[in-house]
Amino acid sequence: MVKSRSPIDVVVRKIGRTLADYGFSAAGREFRLRSPLGDWVVVDVQTSDASNRSRRLFYVNAGFLMSARWDWSRSAMAREREVPSVVDCLWRTRFDPRLGDTSKRWVIDSEATLTAVVDELEHVLRQEIPGLVRLLDRGHLQDIADQEGGLGYATWQVKAWLLAEAGRLGELELLLESLAGDDPDLEEEDEEEDPLFRAMRRLATSRGSAAVVRGDV
Repeated sequence: MVKSRSPIDVVVRKIGRTLADYGFSAAGREFRLRSPLGDWVVVDVQTSDASNRSRRLFYVNAGFLMSARWDWSRSAMAREREVPSVVDCLWRTRFDPRLGDTSKRWVIDSEATLTAVVDELEHVLRQEIPGLVRLLDRGHLQDIADQEGGLGYATWQVKAWLLAEAGRLGELELLLESLAGDDPDLEEEDEEEDPLFRAMRRLATSRGSAAVVRGDV
């Protein structure tokens, strides 16, 4: 292992150069791209606790976050940060090396594997990042939200925030009611008090009221 440089620092620099081609800005081990509407794609490098002096293991995480959800999170959690991290995102994933174990960890244990890893990372990022960047296009995001698979566990929330932003309170209510109906243990009054649902309703009401004032509906 070359001791004059940190393998993780080499990885971070490589990721930064690659993501810069897509417009991302770097801050330490985090990389962010923000849309004109305030949505975010965030990528970071997370070292593994299983690392030691001769064997470095790490993850490359990514996430997508809508502006309305970030505004709510900052208000609800009293967060003072102006920019989100991957853990704040409403949808998250990890980039998986084509060769390696099933834990999605990247492994560096020699100068040769460091070279192989940075080459592999560039290949994976060039494959995956364009799809993430497309999530910042609201038309494409709506298409994804309308698909059954969509963004997996986050699909319902993306759809709900899109309805809320558009002021479509009636459709939002139907969606939230269906979610409550899927969980027999969720009483109606509990669902009414859910702070996330309440924030969505509040946004939809404000946007719908604004549309009425403008004569858009």
